[in-house]
Amino acid sequence: MPTVATDELRELYDKYAPRIRTLARYTLGSRAAADDVVQTVFLKASQSLATFRGQAAPGTWLWRIAVNQCNDELRRRKRTDRVEVPLDAILGWADDAATPEQRHGVKEIDEIVARALLELSPKLRTVVVLRYVDEMPYDEIAAILGCSIGTVSSRLARALTKLEQTLRPIIRS
Repeated sequence: MPTVATDELRELYDKYAPRIRTLARYTLGSRAAADDVVQTVFLKASQSLATFRGQAAPGTWLWRIAVNQCNDELRRRKRTDRVEVPLDAILGWADDAATPEQRHGVKEIDEIVARALLELSPKLRTVVVLRYVDEMPYDEIAAILGCSIGTVSSRLARALTKLEQTLRPIIRS
Protein backbone atom coordinates (compact mmCIF):
# COMPACT_ATOMS: atom_id res chain seq x y z
CA MET A 1 0.00 0.00 0.00
CA PRO A 2 1.31 3.47 -0.82
CA THR A 3 2.22 5.75 2.06
CA VAL A 4 3.10 9.39 2.29
CA ALA A 5 6.71 10.10 3.29
CA THR A 6 7.79 13.26 5.10
CA ASP A 7 9.26 14.73 1.91
CA GLU A 8 6.00 14.01 0.14
CA LEU A 9 4.12 15.71 2.98
CA ARG A 10 6.27 18.81 2.43
CA GLU A 11 5.43 18.70 -1.29
CA LEU A 12 1.75 18.34 -0.44
CA TYR A 13 2.04 21.28 1.94
CA ASP A 14 3.59 23.43 -0.76
CA LYS A 15 0.88 22.40 -3.22
CA TYR A 16 -2.22 22.39 -1.01
CA ALA A 17 -1.63 24.80 1.90
CA PRO A 18 -2.64 27.94 -0.05
CA ARG A 19 -5.78 26.26 -1.38
CA ILE A 20 -6.71 24.84 2.02
CA ARG A 21 -6.14 28.29 3.52
CA THR A 22 -8.58 29.75 0.97
CA LEU A 23 -11.22 27.17 1.81
CA ALA A 24 -10.77 27.75 5.54
CA ARG A 25 -10.77 31.53 5.20
CA TYR A 26 -13.89 31.39 3.15
CA THR A 27 -15.58 28.95 5.51
CA LEU A 28 -14.54 30.58 8.77
CA GLY A 29 -14.29 34.22 7.71
CA SER A 30 -10.96 34.90 9.35
CA ARG A 31 -7.38 34.88 8.15
CA ALA A 32 -6.13 33.85 11.59
CA ALA A 33 -8.61 30.98 11.82
CA ALA A 34 -7.62 29.87 8.30
CA ASP A 35 -3.94 29.84 9.27
CA ASP A 36 -4.80 27.76 12.34
CA VAL A 37 -6.72 25.29 10.19
CA VAL A 38 -3.78 24.89 7.79
CA GLN A 39 -1.43 24.20 10.69
CA THR A 40 -3.86 21.73 12.23
CA VAL A 41 -4.47 19.93 8.94
CA PHE A 42 -0.79 19.32 8.34
CA LEU A 43 -0.14 18.46 11.98
CA LYS A 44 -2.91 15.85 11.80
CA ALA A 45 -1.58 14.62 8.48
CA SER A 46 1.93 14.19 9.88
CA GLN A 47 0.61 12.42 12.97
CA SER A 48 -1.47 10.02 10.91
CA LEU A 49 1.12 9.17 8.25
CA ALA A 50 1.49 5.70 9.73
CA THR A 51 -2.23 5.00 9.43
CA PHE A 52 -2.68 6.46 5.95
CA ARG A 53 -3.87 3.43 3.97
CA GLY A 54 -3.59 4.93 0.52
CA GLN A 55 -7.23 4.25 -0.29
CA ALA A 56 -7.50 7.82 -1.54
CA ALA A 57 -5.02 10.09 -3.23
CA PRO A 58 -2.92 12.04 -0.71
CA GLY A 59 -4.45 15.33 -1.92
CA THR A 60 -7.97 14.01 -1.38
CA TRP A 61 -6.93 12.82 2.07
CA LEU A 62 -5.69 16.31 2.95
CA TRP A 63 -8.83 17.98 1.61
CA ARG A 64 -10.95 15.64 3.72
CA ILE A 65 -8.95 16.55 6.83
CA ALA A 66 -9.36 20.26 5.96
CA VAL A 67 -13.11 20.08 5.43
CA ASN A 68 -13.52 18.14 8.69
CA GLN A 69 -11.35 20.64 10.55
CA CYS A 70 -13.39 23.58 9.23
CA ASN A 71 -16.62 21.84 10.20
CA ASP A 72 -15.23 21.08 13.66
CA GLU A 73 -14.27 24.73 14.10
CA LEU A 74 -17.75 25.89 13.04
CA ARG A 75 -19.36 23.47 15.50
CA ARG A 76 -17.05 24.69 18.26
CA ARG A 77 -17.90 28.28 17.60
CA LYS A 78 -21.64 27.78 17.27
CA ARG A 79 -21.47 31.31 16.07
CA THR A 80 -24.37 33.47 15.10
CA ASP A 81 -22.30 36.38 13.88
CA ARG A 82 -21.13 36.46 10.30
CA VAL A 83 -17.75 37.79 9.27
CA GLU A 84 -17.40 39.38 5.86
CA VAL A 85 -14.58 38.13 3.69
CA PRO A 86 -13.94 40.25 0.61
CA LEU A 87 -13.73 38.04 -2.45
CA ASP A 88 -10.94 40.11 -3.96
CA ALA A 89 -8.78 39.20 -0.99
CA ILE A 90 -9.48 35.53 -1.62
CA LEU A 91 -9.53 35.42 -5.38
CA GLY A 92 -7.26 38.32 -6.21
CA TRP A 93 -9.85 40.01 -8.40
CA ALA A 94 -8.49 43.49 -7.80
CA ASP A 95 -6.78 44.76 -10.94
CA ASP A 96 -3.88 47.09 -10.19
CA ALA A 97 -4.38 48.84 -13.54
CA ALA A 98 -8.02 49.67 -12.79
CA THR A 99 -9.10 53.18 -11.90
CA PRO A 100 -10.09 53.94 -8.30
CA GLU A 101 -13.74 54.05 -9.39
CA GLN A 102 -13.46 50.64 -11.04
CA ARG A 103 -11.75 49.14 -8.00
CA HIS A 104 -14.46 50.61 -5.76
CA GLY A 105 -17.18 49.10 -7.95
CA VAL A 106 -15.50 45.69 -7.92
CA LYS A 107 -15.04 45.93 -4.15
CA GLU A 108 -18.74 46.69 -3.65
CA ILE A 109 -19.73 43.73 -5.82
CA ASP A 110 -17.26 41.48 -3.99
CA GLU A 111 -18.71 42.49 -0.63
CA ILE A 112 -22.27 41.80 -1.80
CA VAL A 113 -21.33 38.40 -3.21
CA ALA A 114 -19.27 37.54 -0.11
CA ARG A 115 -22.23 38.34 2.14
CA ALA A 116 -24.49 36.21 -0.04
CA LEU A 117 -22.05 33.31 0.09
CA LEU A 118 -21.73 33.57 3.86
CA GLU A 119 -25.50 33.18 4.10
CA LEU A 120 -25.18 29.68 2.65
CA SER A 121 -24.87 26.74 5.01
CA PRO A 122 -21.31 25.48 5.48
CA LYS A 123 -22.06 22.40 3.36
CA LEU A 124 -23.29 24.48 0.43
CA ARG A 125 -20.53 27.07 0.81
CA THR A 126 -17.84 24.36 0.89
CA VAL A 127 -19.10 22.83 -2.35
CA VAL A 128 -19.21 26.24 -4.04
CA VAL A 129 -15.66 27.07 -2.95
CA LEU A 130 -14.27 23.71 -4.02
CA ARG A 131 -16.01 23.88 -7.40
CA TYR A 132 -15.68 27.55 -8.36
CA VAL A 133 -12.65 28.79 -6.43
CA ASP A 134 -10.51 25.66 -6.61
CA GLU A 135 -12.12 24.53 -9.88
CA MET A 136 -12.34 20.92 -8.76
CA PRO A 137 -14.33 18.35 -10.74
CA TYR A 138 -17.44 16.84 -9.18
CA ASP A 139 -15.84 13.45 -8.60
CA GLU A 140 -12.94 14.96 -6.65
CA ILE A 141 -15.33 17.04 -4.53
CA ALA A 142 -17.39 13.92 -3.85
CA ALA A 143 -14.27 12.03 -2.74
CA ILE A 144 -13.21 14.89 -0.45
CA LEU A 145 -16.64 15.25 1.14
CA GLY A 146 -17.32 11.53 1.30
CA CYS A 147 -20.56 11.78 -0.65
CA SER A 148 -21.85 10.90 -4.09
CA ILE A 149 -21.44 12.98 -7.23
CA GLY A 150 -25.21 13.38 -7.20
CA THR A 151 -25.02 14.95 -3.75
CA VAL A 152 -22.35 17.37 -4.96
CA SER A 153 -24.53 18.28 -7.93
CA SER A 154 -27.58 18.71 -5.71
CA ARG A 155 -25.71 20.92 -3.23
CA LEU A 156 -24.34 23.08 -6.03
CA ALA A 157 -27.79 23.45 -7.53
CA ARG A 158 -29.26 24.46 -4.15
CA ALA A 159 -26.39 26.88 -3.52
CA LEU A 160 -26.73 28.53 -6.92
CA THR A 161 -30.50 28.82 -6.50
CA LYS A 162 -30.06 30.49 -3.11
CA LEU A 163 -27.37 32.81 -4.46
CA GLU A 164 -29.59 33.77 -7.37
CA GLN A 165 -32.50 34.50 -5.02
CA THR A 166 -30.26 36.64 -2.83
CA LEU A 167 -28.49 38.48 -5.63
CA ARG A 168 -31.32 38.92 -8.17
CA PRO A 169 -32.83 42.03 -6.49
CA ILE A 170 -29.39 43.61 -6.24
CA ILE A 171 -28.51 42.92 -9.86
CA ARG A 172 -31.77 44.40 -11.13
CA SER A 173 -31.33 47.65 -9.22
